[in-house]
Amino acid sequence: MASGIRPYRVLVVDDDTDQATLVEIVFAHLDANARLSVAWSAEDAIAHLEGNQRLGTESPKKLPDVIVLDINMPGMGGIGFLEWYSTREDLQHIPVVVFTSDGDPGLVERCLSLGAWEFKQKPSNFAELVPIVQRVLDRWHPFGKAELA
Repeated sequence: MASGIRPYRVLVVDDDTDQATLVEIVFAHLDANARLSVAWSAEDAIAHLEGNQRLGTESPKKLPDVIVLDINMPGMGGIGFLEWYSTREDLQHIPVVVFTSDGDPGLVERCLSLGAWEFKQKPSNFAELVPIVQRVLDRWHPFGKAELA
């Protein structure tokens, strides 16, 4: 990994503890500069993005560089989050990558039409998730192509 690259922030929005932990482990495995925060609901993610709540060690004023979003969550869920996000021109520079177990083509279309930058079907294990996160990092790393270990 190149020295001197500043850490970047990833906001994971997922109500499943195991999935959020798996995503966190994979990001840490691929790029030590990734700083992850987890919002356990779309509502918590919105509160964080609006500066009303702390998540982990993140300051409420720090916006993420990338958002990893699950769709199937209680409450407003991922679609509700994307509907909110689509109205926020001030946040649309932040890539939203949907990670969900649902691969319905209609859902893919809907997410992309609401502003998601990418849609990925999430696997349930580390080995399958590593190449998916690698492609996400290659595409959306905030400082250009990531130099990963």
